[in-house]
Amino acid sequence: MDPKEMAEYTMTSAEVAQELGVTPSRVRQLVVEQRLVGIMRAGTWFFKPETIRNFPRAKRGRPAKK
Repeated sequence: MDPKEMAEYTMTSAEVAQELGVTPSRVRQLVVEQRLVGIMRAGTWFFKPETIRNFPRAKRGRPAKK
């Protein structure tokens, strides 16, 4: 991966977790499950902001009553 492409990965796993409303541990789990793509530099995961903006958000909370 060339340095220009690496520069696009600007969000840390903590920032992604805040954006998605999950924990940093869940973000790393999504990487392992290959649902999120990121790169690791110096022991920290980094992600492309546009990838996170396009990531489907899970519906949270209790299901509606029928």
